[in-house]
Amino acid sequence: MNSFPSRIGIMGGTFNPVHIAHISMAEAAYRQAGLDKVLFMPSKNPPHKQDISIIPEKHRKAMIKLAIRGIPYFEYSDFEFQREGTTYSAKTLELLYHLHPENRYYFIMGGDSFFQIENWYKPEKIMEFATLLAISRNGSDKEQMLAYSKILKEKYNAKVILVDMPRMDISSSSIRKLISSGENAAKYLPHKVWEYIKDNRCYM
Repeated sequence: MNSFPSRIGIMGGTFNPVHIAHISMAEAAYRQAGLDKVLFMPSKNPPHKQDISIIPEKHRKAMIKLAIRGIPYFEYSDFEFQREGTTYSAKTLELLYHLHPENRYYFIMGGDSFFQIENWYKPEKIMEFATLLAISRNGSDKEQMLAYSKILKEKYNAKVILVDMPRMDISSSSIRKLISSGENAAKYLPHKVWEYIKDNRCYM
């Protein structure tokens, strides 16, 4: 029996829809942090997106599965879909830790979210139960990220790994706007996800 803990990356978000930057973030985190696998875990009811119309869970689940099909170290997880109420990352990580204490968890986040983490629900719990993998997805200054990492370490004993990734100016909200305007969003999405969106008339 393998006595080494599994290094599990958590790729959270609404994935409304999942796009190529999500896949690139997970790929960079997997390789640079030496993860065993990355769980794509869509949020059921995130606290910071109460005013955004999120398409039904069945569509987000289907699109994620299409996006990661054939990548053996990526896995879909409905862990947050199974819970009622507002979905908090702190609670998710605490539950995972107690369910599988043998694992080590790594919470993947873009630079924008990284700088906001102290405004999240119980940030000390997030940093207690997971290592932060902070990715400069939108050109966030690496020196600033390094400085903030030191602040989090001093205040919360946080473990932070900075992950390098080429800048990709892609967001789910901009993709939704393109699609609702009748524009082609194919270049921002995995091919099978774009086909699914057209076939099911998502965001149209």
